[in-house]
Amino acid sequence: MNEIPYCDNRYGQLSVTVELQYTADVFLVDQANYNRYQQGANFTYFGGNYSTSPVTITVDGPGRWYLIVDYGGSSAQYSYEWS
Repeated sequence: MNEIPYCDNRYGQLSVTVELQYTADVFLVDQANYNRYQQGANFTYFGGNYSTSPVTITVDGPGRWYLIVDYGGSSAQYSYEWS
């Protein structure tokens, strides 16, 4: 399993920009929802399915945020930037 990138946000707002090669599901989730994702349970997320790039997702709230990029089970490269 690939390591899931995360950011510890100490401030009110966090933005992530992702450059995709292909259509993908891009999710930004907090710690509780990341745990649910890992367990295969329903989880709440910011983001969705994107076919154009770049993708920017902005959330409000401190804590640890995880970036999940899912190309439908296949491996593909992407880059991201926390701002």
